[in-house]
Amino acid sequence: MKRITLGALDYGLAFGVDRALRELVEQGRLSALGALVATDLWPREFRPLQETVSRVGKRALFGVTLAFSGDRVAPVSARMQEIYGDRMFTREQLQRRALLRLLPDELLLEEAQAQLARYSVLMKRPPDFVAVREGLLARTSLARLVFKAIVHADYDTPPLVISPARSGLKPIRLARLARSYGLKMLPKADPLPETEDEEELQRLLHNHFDGMADFSFVAAIPGRSDDRLRRDEPRRKVAIRECQYEVLASDRFFHTLEKKDVFLN
Repeated sequence: MKRITLGALDYGLAFGVDRALRELVEQGRLSALGALVATDLWPREFRPLQETVSRVGKRALFGVTLAFSGDRVAPVSARMQEIYGDRMFTREQLQRRALLRLLPDELLLEEAQAQLARYSVLMKRPPDFVAVREGLLARTSLARLVFKAIVHADYDTPPLVISPARSGLKPIRLARLARSYGLKMLPKADPLPETEDEEELQRLLHNHFDGMADFSFVAAIPGRSDDRLRRDEPRRKVAIRECQYEVLASDRFFHTLEKKDVFLN
């Protein structure tokens, strides 16, 4: 039997997405859910998530997705708010700064600590895992800051860290760096195929998990359409979200897992 972690990392993005993710994790169709605590919806959406955690218990992992870049998120730490207002960096800005060794290390460390604390305080529990939005953990300099923030949080049980890379030397080096901080990384596998056609997705999933390492993390972006999502995302991405939701919620998806001897860890 192959054990994989099938998870979504964007809880807190839109009401339709959040409702869909809670349903899927409660039905056992997702085994991990990461919350974006830097969105304006998080202060309202953490309470329904608390109820989901109570119902699901240890049958799924619940964690935090740190956001240092991108749209629909804003700084959480006081210093980041003071210096940058309500805007985050772009992914390209952080990539360029990391390349030139010009990252604002102290600010980013404080921001990571603030987001971790915001999750733990409101959820009244430590995160089971930590991910970083837009694959920025692949930058070693930023990874060190994230690992330091996790260690500084002094959790009784250190959270897992979702690897940002699927192959090559990068995930090996990051896993080695994580171990030096007493942390363990979950290997990353190919995300669910992005298609708007439910029948095509069902067909693609039949062989999607072949060759994956045990305990691999497979990212998904299921959701239900709402006004906010239609306003903020391209029509095609919204359609992909709805397609993934319908497929994951179907009995046929469960039959595929059984046939392929895949267990959602």
